[in-house]
Amino acid sequence: MMIRRILACFSLAISACSLTATSGISPPPTATTIRMAPATLVPTLSRPLNAVATLPVEATLLPDASSACPMTAGQPITGYRVTANLNYTQRAAMIRQDIRYINRSNDSLSQLVLVVDPNQWPRAFRLLSAEAGATPLGYELTGRQLTVDLPETLEPGCEVDLTLDFQLNVPEIGQGITAYRGFLGHSPRQLNLGNWLPMIVPHLDGGWVLHDAVLVGEQIVLDVADWDVTLNVSGAPETLEVAGPGEVEQLGAHSWHFTFSKARDFTVSLSDEFRITHQDTADGIRVELYSFDDAQVKTETGDPVDGAAHALDTAVKSVAMYEDLYGPYPHSRLAVVEGDFPDGMEFSGLVFVSRDWFTRYTGNPAAFLTVITAHEVSHQWWYATVGSDQALTPWLDEALATYSEYAFIEEYYPDLKSWWWDWRVDNYSPQGFVDSTVYQFSSIRDYINAIYLLGARMLQDLRTDLGTERFFDLLRHYYEAGAGRVVSPEIFWSLLSPDELAATQATRKRFLRQPTFGS
Repeated sequence: MMIRRILACFSLAISACSLTATSGISPPPTATTIRMAPATLVPTLSRPLNAVATLPVEATLLPDASSACPMTAGQPITGYRVTANLNYTQRAAMIRQDIRYINRSNDSLSQLVLVVDPNQWPRAFRLLSAEAGATPLGYELTGRQLTVDLPETLEPGCEVDLTLDFQLNVPEIGQGITAYRGFLGHSPRQLNLGNWLPMIVPHLDGGWVLHDAVLVGEQIVLDVADWDVTLNVSGAPETLEVAGPGEVEQLGAHSWHFTFSKARDFTVSLSDEFRITHQDTADGIRVELYSFDDAQVKTETGDPVDGAAHALDTAVKSVAMYEDLYGPYPHSRLAVVEGDFPDGMEFSGLVFVSRDWFTRYTGNPAAFLTVITAHEVSHQWWYATVGSDQALTPWLDEALATYSEYAFIEEYYPDLKSWWWDWRVDNYSPQGFVDSTVYQFSSIRDYINAIYLLGARMLQDLRTDLGTERFFDLLRHYYEAGAGRVVSPEIFWSLLSPDELAATQATRKRFLRQPTFGS
């Protein structure tokens, strides 16, 4: 029986990347280092920037009413206003980024720390200035860590406004393992801007959460923010189209204005060869599919196969199903983009699905195009809405996204349930611990096996321990508890009663390095 039909029989309380590579790991490219300092610097943080080992159950504490700068309830930590002038032919942009940051911690801050992902690539990023008002700010940019010295100490509840001016040269999508970072890169027909903007990382437990970059998994941890982005494009064909999230207004032939609230990032993809189709869910969420002509293929018998139509259908069904199972999708649109790089990648309001899965689709739903589309869409719940530490506890989004693939198969293709377990999981004989960090793996294959595949096995066993009704009730309450936050595994396990912790103890011991929560 299908999951939603099973759950309909009960009275519920409330009615990124999906990697498949087997390659070894190479070190990331050498990045440039830029330093600038005024005559007088404010004191630096005494705690090492990478010292946060785990995230607390409560992400941050609000300052008390005696704070000199009381915050408005519900106001996001950060707001970004971006004006990007992009030369499409040169694959380069001049960008001004205004940042409003509110200190929601209980600490006095003398610096802000931002992640600058493009600075991993040689000559991709050049910071021209950092200012607060008309005051130049001291900064240090090394690798993808930008530390900005504030003009005065930022007390709890207070805000500061910064302006960054910088140049971005979008790298070419590479070969081998580096091709998996093609969400920031260009091919002859596509330009992708994912993780292209400096973003302030969370300040938790007295330190900034910024992890070392490796080519296994993802390592960026972000709070939600409001985004206001104007994109002006020159040197582009008349047929240029832009895929992006949120509310969009076209200001001119090649000028767009986006507003996107409570999102962890802002990503766009541009091409003059996009084929755009769309469909609304029953609840009015518009799902847009941006594909290329190669999504229209023929089988060996010469019959036409429309991979784009299948991907769109899968995405629409996924959104509707995950809303039923987990909770509401928080935005009015979702963009699904065929990416000119291997596999998939998730961002807020936009996901990439590899061209390989479109071109290899033969019309049989037992295919990567089905499962990876369902996987990436589920990241709108497990990453974009419920945030977690992707470096230290990657199972909190990747295991849940992988299990969401199975839930989708169980709902829409129940005859393929055994196929999914055999093909997706058992075929790889996965080993390891589900609660490993990304730094405990020497290959992407081992990482996938432990985090994604054993993670799905652990969740299936938890479902057996708890029963289907209670298992999906747990996921729904976890979604509610973590929405808009950066949470730890303790949040997940704390939603179980003492009896349920006892019932799941054997499962936790089987899959986790540290299974003793609540024991």
